[in-house]
Amino acid sequence: MADVPESSLNPDAPEYIPIPTPAPLPLPRPRPRRRPMYMLLPVHQYLAVMLPTHQFLPVILSTHPYPPALQPYPYPIIDSPPQENVRRRRQRRSIPPRVGGLERRISMNETTVMIKNIPFHYDRESMMGFLDDFCLQENRKTRDSNGENIHVFAYDYLYLPLHFKKNRIIGYAFVNFTDQRTLWKFFLAFSDGVKAFPDSARSVKIATAYIQGKNDLRRQYQYARFRREAIGFYPPRDGSQIIASGEI
Repeated sequence: MADVPESSLNPDAPEYIPIPTPAPLPLPRPRPRRRPMYMLLPVHQYLAVMLPTHQFLPVILSTHPYPPALQPYPYPIIDSPPQENVRRRRQRRSIPPRVGGLERRISMNETTVMIKNIPFHYDRESMMGFLDDFCLQENRKTRDSNGENIHVFAYDYLYLPLHFKKNRIIGYAFVNFTDQRTLWKFFLAFSDGVKAFPDSARSVKIATAYIQGKNDLRRQYQYARFRREAIGFYPPRDGSQIIASGEI
């Protein structure tokens, strides 16, 4: 007989017992679509309730006089002091009187004026001619009325700033007069805003300068960009003759 090949299985293995596989669970049934249901809810009703009104009983106060410990303190009667010894309250600033449409705000120590709206084609000589003509006319009026020129209208400082790129003036100037009377006359002459500069349609606009006095002006503009912007006059210019000027 032919040789039978030996089995590769384990002869001592336990007996194979098949385990049945459970059937898969059925899928859940879809839920039926529910239609919306509407219910009639009761409507709340409010009943008017009459609340009792509070009544206050009258209180009868005693007419018994105050005891000595509770006597009201009598306030002393003080007579009003005389009006001249009372410091007046700070009142609202009243509007100062106007002169030719300009508020009169010139104090006794103000001599410098700021001239605005100057035509751009003006230079230092044109501005000096404008100021010389004003001083000359005022000096003639004073001489004609008094017979002699007691007060001299003159100016001793002029600052006319220049535009660096456009090579022209900026449009304003600072002028210092020799006294407050000359400044006041200048305001009376050009404060109406109607008089124009010579050879121009621009009207003269003026205001008191925030820097007052020749010394303060020289201290402020001593480092001007151009030497010809600031110029001082000694003796002052009164329009009667050509006076040598010295640049600062």
